[in-house]
Amino acid sequence: ALVLITSCEDSDTVQITASTSINESIIVNFPQTNGASVDYDQTTSEDITEIVSNFDTISSINIDSLSYQFKNVIGNTNAIIETASIIIQGNVIATISNINIATEASNSSVFEITDEVILNQLEANFLNNTSLTIQFSGTGISDEGDLDFEIEVSMQLTATF
Repeated sequence: ALVLITSCEDSDTVQITASTSINESIIVNFPQTNGASVDYDQTTSEDITEIVSNFDTISSINIDSLSYQFKNVIGNTNAIIETASIIIQGNVIATISNINIATEASNSSVFEITDEVILNQLEANFLNNTSLTIQFSGTGISDEGDLDFEIEVSMQLTATF
């Protein structure tokens, strides 16, 4: 009889990765201004555990891409956002000024965030928080009527388990 015993010992750790997309929108309702700038501040939150399955077993998160765009403009097409900040998890990802929202939406402009410092801060923050908070705040003027629009933030993530 032949008895063969073999042993395989592999010291390499198996890593499982999964990619996901997060698209979160903030609806901004901007009243007619009548010659004076007005402040606005809109925030939305999402439970990351509902977006990324097995969130509690993630060892690292990589943001492959992060962008925002303006969409679904209704109302005054001449309104101007004088200043604005887009904030994710308490980190300012973009500061904008003197933008005509209707023009940017009509052009389907996509604004990419590529600053590695910002992306690294967000990646570290996502590992320690189960909620995603996005804020859009600033000042604007819309003398010719009300303005409603949507700002959509899109992220492509790769999670390692």
